[in-house]
Amino acid sequence: MKRATAVLSVKFNSSHSQEKLMQVCNEDLNVFRDVPGLIEKYYIAEETTGAISGIYLFETKSSRGAFWTSELAAKIPERYGVIPETLRVEEYDMAIVLNETVLS
Repeated sequence: MKRATAVLSVKFNSSHSQEKLMQVCNEDLNVFRDVPGLIEKYYIAEETTGAISGIYLFETKSSRGAFWTSELAAKIPERYGVIPETLRVEEYDMAIVLNETVLS
């Protein structure tokens, strides 16, 4: 099992309808599966504000950085209808994992 050491959080409100936004997210699943070093990506929605977040778990800080400076990441604002003043990007280092399991 790959271990995540770097996290990226991208939160924003979108000009797209909820249905359109979910369509785009689903269309892009295979593209994100091919991102080098990306272990998992979560699409989450905030009920009170309607904001959507992408939570990305990367193997390394360098793979996180390579993704965030990639052509794919550069297309996110337009593709997902990001309202610029709502965009919040945060980088984290993994500290403790509650349910990490060892597979034998």
